Formats: sequence, structure tokens, C-alpha cells
Amino acid sequence: MKKITSFILCAAMAALVFTTVSCDPKETAKNYVLTVVSVLPGDLTVADIQEISAEAVKDAEVSTFVPVVSGSDYSFTAELPQGNYSVTVSGKTTDGKKSVVGTAEVALYEDQTLEINLESFATSPLIFKTIYPTTGKQFYIVGCDSYVEIVNNSDEVQYLDQIILVAVGGGQTQPNAWQANGFENLYGGGDQGPVIAFPGNGTDYPLQPGKSVVVANNPKNHPAEMGEGYENCADLSKADWDIYLAHRSNDVDYEGIPNMEVVYQGPYGTMNAWGPFLGKGAFAIIKLPGGMTPAEYAARDDSYMTTPGTKSTARYMVFPSDYVLDAVDVWDVAGETHYPTFLATDDAQGVLGVESYSGKCVRRKVVKIENGRCYYKDTNNSSKDFLTDQPLTPGVDPTAVDAD
Repeated sequence: MKKITSFILCAAMAALVFTTVSCDPKETAKNYVLTVVSVLPGDLTVADIQEISAEAVKDAEVSTFVPVVSGSDYSFTAELPQGNYSVTVSGKTTDGKKSVVGTAEVALYEDQTLEINLESFATSPLIFKTIYPTTGKQFYIVGCDSYVEIVNNSDEVQYLDQIILVAVGGGQTQPNAWQANGFENLYGGGDQGPVIAFPGNGTDYPLQPGKSVVVANNPKNHPAEMGEGYENCADLSKADWDIYLAHRSNDVDYEGIPNMEVVYQGPYGTMNAWGPFLGKGAFAIIKLPGGMTPAEYAARDDSYMTTPGTKSTARYMVFPSDYVLDAVDVWDVAGETHYPTFLATDDAQGVLGVESYSGKCVRRKVVKIENGRCYYKDTNNSSKDFLTDQPLTPGVDPTAVDAD
């Protein structure tokens, strides 16, 4: 029998009052008490869990609550204004090898109890450390100075060989088409630039514990080469990997910087860069099972689908959730409604992105520093794991430990 742990969200938002449409101008929105009951996986107990927290999201406003241990239970309490909420509970096991997460929707118009089943999954050794999803200056070739940084967050050597990077989309204003049409375990990639992968035969590209690599669309010193007005662009001259797109007549194959392999050009095949830009997007690190290579996966007909629920003939490369090592949903900071790109087990809640052309990035929080090495927060909840509006410092570790 699964152990049930009761959470009552703490009264951090009591006394919040919102005006509603009414014939009586003095009538205000009512507050109600929400009790959240989380069901842990059968192999875990409260003693196995750390860094657990809950949050409620309504109209793009996120309220995060810190748990309090009471006997054998964690408890939260909150009195929230009436409305529709998305509630997420997430945490890690004490050994750091697994994360637990669960989400549920609730229409809060009376005091009520909400049950959330938590799922556990292995913590990924390879995770995104930094994502720069925009571009430094308006009218510059969109995305050419963007980059991602991947870090080995484990204590063992990891190999980048044949690891796939895919931009799934994101910042969506409607539900994910695959999940909305019954394909609950699939994500479609290739609409936001090509699907790319690290080359190698298995052990050619080791990444030491705590070390990271910068993967750049155009690895040059953009501010210096572009001149005045491009100060917000990134200096990527020391990037570790180049996303060289041979179909672009003006793309440069930079000497001394190895190229990522293009696994799939996408349904259009004309993208100028990899990944979605202008401040938002959704990104995943993929590892294929059983030693399958990206080329073998790309050759399979069942690796592609047209968008379900539409008449579009454009084919996307699809990846099961089981293949995802890490996923980060970066939401449009200007949007009012955000639908999740990923399942809760891959990314329970997206992080708000950056303003277009701001020259800022989203960066993963540091939870501790030991012997000069940073360990990064990874609860598979981007709203908790990342900081937004961070300066562009590719290849540089932050020095401050996150307070939460």
C-alpha cells in the first residue's frame, strides 16, 4: 500500500483580496483552504525525501511554499483566493539519486482536499546549466548568438557521445498537440531548428564531474565582430561545440571547434539556427536506449509523425519521454497563459524566460559548492531550478549558492 503523506499549503496568501464582477461593488472574491494530499511511490517514505515543496499557479502567478515537518508528515497550509489552480509537489530523495514530482488541477471554490500521486525517477547526470534563448540585437540573424551549456552534475565521468539535443517548441498558448491527442509519452522535435547530436563512438568525448560544455549556434565573439550596438550579444569564441548548418550559405565552419551532427533538418530544412528564440522555448537532452545511434534512429520510419489532430503534412522527429535525460520549458515572459510542453516527470513547471534582445539568459541554481565545484539544483521543476535574467557568462560558474 502506498504511504499517504498529507500536505496543507501554509497561509502565505491569506488576506489577498481580488475584485470580481458583481452587482454589489463591495462584494469581493472569497478565500478557501486547500489541503493537498500527496501519495508517495511505494518504495519511498517521508524519511527518504528532502527538498520537497509545493506551489500553486493561477493566472501565471506562482505561489511557492516551504514544507514544515510535523511528526512523520510534511505539512503546508494556505488560504487562497478562489479560482483555478495548477498545484505541483516536487522533491528529491536524500541520496540525491531520484526526484519525485506530481501535478494536479483544482477549481477552488470551496474548502477542499486535493490528492496528488507523486512519481519517482532517476536524477540525470547530464543537465542544462545555461540556456540563452534569444538574441542580442533586434534584426540580427535570429538565434545566431544563442547557446546552451550542459554540465555533468554527477560524481562520475559521463560521455557526450551520441547524446541528442532537441528543441521541442515551448512558450505554448495551447496544449501540447501530442499529449492533447492521446500520445501521452511523445514529444515532437524539429520545428524549432534541426535535431542535433554529439558525434563519437561511445567513449570519445568524456565530460568530467562538475565540468560543462558550451554548444553554440555561431561560436564567435559577437560583440567584437559585429561592432557598436551589439554589446548585448554573447562572446562565444571559446565555445566547445559548433552547430554548423551546411545548408546556410553564410554559416561558417569554425576551425578548431568540433561540429555537432545534424540528425534531422526538420520538416522545413531551412532554419538559420538550432532552437527556439526570442526569449522562450523548450529543450531536451535525449539518450537513446540499447546503444542505438542517432543515425539509426533517424533511419526508422516510426521515428517521425505529423502533428496529431491537424491536417499538416509536416513530419517531426518524435521522442518518448523515457528517452529524456533533462528537459527545460522556458516560457514566454510576455505571455499570460502557459501550457506545459513536457510531462510533469520531465519538467513539472516551466521557468519564465527573458525579454527579447535583452542579452540575458536563464541559469540553473547552485545548491552547494564543494572543493571549488558547483552542484546544481535538479528537481525536474524549472520554475524552482532556474534563475532568469542572468548575465551572459558562457563557461563561467556562478559563485553564489542559491538561498532556497
